[in-house]
Amino acid sequence: MDQKQIAAIYHQETKYYETKMAEQQKPLKWDAQPAPFKSYHTEKKIDLAPYLPLRTNPFTGKPIEPVPEENGYPFTLGSLSRLLYFTNGVTGILQYPNGESLAMRAAPTAGGLYPVELYVAVRNNSVLEDGIYNFQANDHSLVLVWEGDFWTELGKYCFDHEAIEPANLLLISTAVFQRSAWRYHERAYRRILLDAGHVLGNLVAYAPEEGFFSYPIGEFVDHLLNRLLFLEEDLEAILSVVALPQNPVHIDPSQKKIPQHQSAKTEENSAMDPLLLQLHKGSSIQDLNTEAPEQNPTPDSEETLEQKYHLKETTLLTGEPIDWAGGVGQTILLRRSTRAFTGESFSREELAALLEYSYVATSRSPLFAPSYLETYILVQHIDGLEKGVYYYAPLNRELRLIYAGDFETQSWHFCLGQELARDAAALVIHTAHLENAMTQYGNRAYRYLHIDAGHIGERINLAAIKLGLGVSGIGGFYDDEVNALLGLPLEQIIVYITTLGQPHGLRRS
Repeated sequence: MDQKQIAAIYHQETKYYETKMAEQQKPLKWDAQPAPFKSYHTEKKIDLAPYLPLRTNPFTGKPIEPVPEENGYPFTLGSLSRLLYFTNGVTGILQYPNGESLAMRAAPTAGGLYPVELYVAVRNNSVLEDGIYNFQANDHSLVLVWEGDFWTELGKYCFDHEAIEPANLLLISTAVFQRSAWRYHERAYRRILLDAGHVLGNLVAYAPEEGFFSYPIGEFVDHLLNRLLFLEEDLEAILSVVALPQNPVHIDPSQKKIPQHQSAKTEENSAMDPLLLQLHKGSSIQDLNTEAPEQNPTPDSEETLEQKYHLKETTLLTGEPIDWAGGVGQTILLRRSTRAFTGESFSREELAALLEYSYVATSRSPLFAPSYLETYILVQHIDGLEKGVYYYAPLNRELRLIYAGDFETQSWHFCLGQELARDAAALVIHTAHLENAMTQYGNRAYRYLHIDAGHIGERINLAAIKLGLGVSGIGGFYDDEVNALLGLPLEQIIVYITTLGQPHGLRRS
């Protein structure tokens, strides 16, 4: 298999087709479902539950007693506890009639499988030992994986990213592959990356409330960082690193040394590996010392994408921005994926406020591949907008009508017959020209595009919940049918779909 094109091969091989769904969706083996939490046997466990912003402990049901005034420096245990909680902590426990329960997290996940683990690297903190910790979401604690100051190694393996040295805290996200592969098989990698983006979306949105500036890092030498966390790379691997300094860091992109995004060596990619692992290994950065050669400009740039369809009928999206004066934390607690919409509309002004927050309120969205991710919006029931397919130009805050029409039946069908899509007021569809992105990032582009789409998708989630709307992401769809509806060539891959509408009944995740 051509490892230089493994991302394109993977995407093609994991497309859904109506005629093949029976073989693509195999019966679930419930007795083989992986545990949603990691377990460490250690005496060095730090309980963060006393610092939760709650009245009762969600795991024990007991009242949370007020904690004494914190003196941690440069950040407190309370700040770290809340940061982890609102990033991907357990925000609710759903009890089933058979006695089993589901621990629901702050970030949405495909199928309730939660493949993303969080690790915390700390140094020079007055109340925590230097080291790397695993966040135990099942009881809201930290366990020490490796004691010591590893900042030199972390900085080196992340190509001396400018935000690492001034930071005393890093959050590292990993994927436990089998948690999602158990249900979604080879297509699971798509879901895993989107889930990692959801978690990142919460972190970026909430971190400022605890006094942190977030700097997501996607470029690192995979096998060296994985080794630092004692990870078995066929089972679990790092997807992103986020540096969290407490002062802003100036980063000059023109001075940044971009590593060569080369494919993994052929011998490291066994033909016996599942396609999912072949892509992950093939998208890994292998060499610490090689810089990327000069690259030819690609057809995509932020300016070029902003000009697409500029001759079409244009609607300027204006309105009052969302008021986040009370903070984003409460909205994260309320976030649940909507399971049914009423089919009723919401206003163009609400759509404008939602998109403003999701795209324009941060200049770092998308975070990893800003010149390649594109957004189409299928308007089904928005007051003040004609039904049809639109292109969204975020920098200009414009919707450009590609063609008008009622496409509810089509959206229902290409979202695998989900009524959620048919009854939505709008569908936000992320796409990208994969080959163009690969000219700059190689196979790693696949990671970046999906994590970016998940990140924006989570911002859409938070904005919708704040506005009282329903929202749910859809990672399963008939890829080529979506291309056909949008009028896009198959080289333009469909990355993610987020549905928006008026929620019907109670929301569940």
